[in-house]
Amino acid sequence: MKKTAPFILAILCLSACSGSSDDDHDKEKATVANETGQLMPLPKDVLYATKPLISSKLYSRPDFKASTVAYFDTAQQVHILDTANAMFAKARIQQDSTTYTGFVPKTILPERE
Repeated sequence: MKKTAPFILAILCLSACSGSSDDDHDKEKATVANETGQLMPLPKDVLYATKPLISSKLYSRPDFKASTVAYFDTAQQVHILDTANAMFAKARIQQDSTTYTGFVPKTILPERE
């Protein structure tokens, strides 16, 4: 027992010192969701997630004449952040390892029940 006590003490100390951030917790939830077939939990600022009805652009402002931030298609998941504008929804998409935030026309989003 005397030989294992320092080892156990070291393990307990390392366990207590290694804090878990919210990001680590979110990754754990995503992994569990992926392995169990459940839906991945959405970030707190996301109202809902959807896939667009047609391919479109993510605009820098809620205006069709605004510069294009990114292009996306119907396979792309779109996180809706705000729907206050009459014609556009503030949205976030992720392509490869880059996250883009901008505005999408509400007409390309499926109706919510």
